[in-house]
Amino acid sequence: MNADFEAMIEQSIAKCTTLSRTEARHFLEHGWVVVEGAVSKQVTADIVACAWRELEEQGVMKDDPETWKQEPYIRTGCPPNINIMASRGDKEAAAQMLEIRTLYGLPPESSRLQEVSPRALGAQLDCVGGWDRVKDPEQIKLPDSLAVNLCRDDGNLGEDGWRSARAPGWHKDGWQYRHFLDSPQQGLLLGYFYSDILPGSGGTQMCVDSIGVVARLLAQHPEGIHPDSVQSYIQPHMIKECSEFEELTGQAGDLAIMHPYMVHRVAGNPSGRPRFAQFPSIKLSQPMQFGRDDPSEYSLSELVVLKELGQLKRFDFATEEDYVTYPREDITPPPSRTEEEQLAISVGLYEEQQRMARTEPEWTQEMWTKRELPDMSQ
Repeated sequence: MNADFEAMIEQSIAKCTTLSRTEARHFLEHGWVVVEGAVSKQVTADIVACAWRELEEQGVMKDDPETWKQEPYIRTGCPPNINIMASRGDKEAAAQMLEIRTLYGLPPESSRLQEVSPRALGAQLDCVGGWDRVKDPEQIKLPDSLAVNLCRDDGNLGEDGWRSARAPGWHKDGWQYRHFLDSPQQGLLLGYFYSDILPGSGGTQMCVDSIGVVARLLAQHPEGIHPDSVQSYIQPHMIKECSEFEELTGQAGDLAIMHPYMVHRVAGNPSGRPRFAQFPSIKLSQPMQFGRDDPSEYSLSELVVLKELGQLKRFDFATEEDYVTYPREDITPPPSRTEEEQLAISVGLYEEQQRMARTEPEWTQEMWTKRELPDMSQ
């Protein structure tokens, strides 16, 4: 690592108030870190008890593993799209969310993170550059709707198992916004552990070297990429460029922090131990900046990108005009779209994919040309 870039790293680490030097270095070098004891075990136990109450009402009994096969992987609480729409002010979604929470013993609103788990919040702030870099940090909540992996089957993976680009399910999060190199909608990916997660027990599996692949792709597209293109077309090909794989493990109360470009997959869980976790993200107050005049102002997350782009001191990705022409816009997730919205999006996707077919990487040329222009006359 060159001396100038090393100095930038040291300046960023020196500003951390919660992460240790070792933790900050791990995040910079690998794009992820597990922060131990970020949430109290009593808090995690109380939330898991509410989750079991919901599961048992559906016939999935805590003391009867045979019933787990009914719902090997299930989400308790509100579906993700309901949460997203409620956060955008949808009154019907908000009412539905309150009804679900009340039914299973959760408080009307999730607890504020700075009150119940300040260490968890502090670690996140360290990664993105501090309080002012996060959108409404005082409003960040501790998630209490859980992703429960009871006994998800992950067989038939082939000779290389899940540590392979050929394993199914690799994806980059972000179905609700247009993807830019500097997207503010997803400042970090987070993994809250509500149960102990041992190796081979359902811990999220990561493609660590995907961060560089994603960074280099997005750096070529100041116009951004629609999430449907990312989810359905790009990532199955993008993952073929990756070869470094890890799984998340830890204890109840630990917090995994991942770079927003981290490609990952849901793991199988043959262990006989239920895995309770949740994987939210945090929003930034402004897009990431890769051309800061003062190098000491770079966040750890921004430095990860600059490292993957070649240990650059700066990368001038977007101009003020670009922010007007290509707004960092939210997009309605597929489950909540109307037919009219979906048709309009399909036309935009056709135009985007034809445009990308003429750019690198080379595999786009074969992929995009297969899409047909939607018929708007119907």
